Amino acid sequence: MKKTVSLLLAAVLVSLAFTGCVFDRKKTALTVSGAAVDEEIFNYYLDKVEQRPADYGLSQDFSAGEAKEAAREQCVRYVAFNSCFAEQGLSLTVPEKVSIADNVNNFWLRGETHYKKIGVSKSTLTKIFTCEAYKDAIFDHLYDKGTADESAEGLIKSYFYSNYISFRNICAYFTGDESGRRLTEQERMDLVSVFAGIASASGNDSDGFTTACADAGYVASDIMVLEKDSEGYPDGFFESVDMMEAGQVSVLEYDDCVFAVRKESLTDLGDGLYSSYRGTCIKEMYAAEWEEYIEDYVSSFTVDA
Repeated sequence: MKKTVSLLLAAVLVSLAFTGCVFDRKKTALTVSGAAVDEEIFNYYLDKVEQRPADYGLSQDFSAGEAKEAAREQCVRYVAFNSCFAEQGLSLTVPEKVSIADNVNNFWLRGETHYKKIGVSKSTLTKIFTCEAYKDAIFDHLYDKGTADESAEGLIKSYFYSNYISFRNICAYFTGDESGRRLTEQERMDLVSVFAGIASASGNDSDGFTTACADAGYVASDIMVLEKDSEGYPDGFFESVDMMEAGQVSVLEYDDCVFAVRKESLTDLGDGLYSSYRGTCIKEMYAAEWEEYIEDYVSSFTVDA
């Protein structure tokens, strides 16, 4: 992959990024394509690997050598993200820098003892969090065209309205008590009948649903937003609600539970809801392309012998 800035220049830019210091006196742990990575950076990633090995492709009985190799790979990515950020000519905004400082302060407040134990300073946390901000900025630069780009914005909105639903609901399980006893068939039928009565009494009015639920002894939920393929709901729940008309109340019965669901309109909830999910939608839409881009870019960086 061709780069607009040489790796040597990028390494210099990495050493200067967000530190304000040219001469780093910390001991070098490894060198990545000419850029020195100090022991504190390495220790941070090694600790992350040891704490959550599965996130880095390791089994629970990983060896020390495997952990160190995974940490080195993270160091390579650290250098690559810093380099890419410099090559793209990007910069962080003041609010972004303030957010980094706040996050560092919060993490240091909670984990100062642990970080000191593994040999990681607060300034190193700042470097790590800054690199993460660089990564996000690179993604936004590549894939977020801004709301003024009508074509790109149309694709994002289409994704949002195709992959999210909004609704209010009540739910009851077919277990009669804390012992886990399942309801008898008659009890189950009676419960479903109660939910059917709620649906019938609700009408098309949101307050009507609230009242019908209350009259039957249930409290309707607030408006909820659910993404397709989310966990926590029975298989097919999203698809069933998605097919409903806005304002419609339906009873959805599953093996272990029953729902009375009132479909809400995403568009009626206003642009603010879409805006709050817009960034997530972009990340989901371009996840595969972004991963391919990053892997291709990172592959050109190597740990020097």
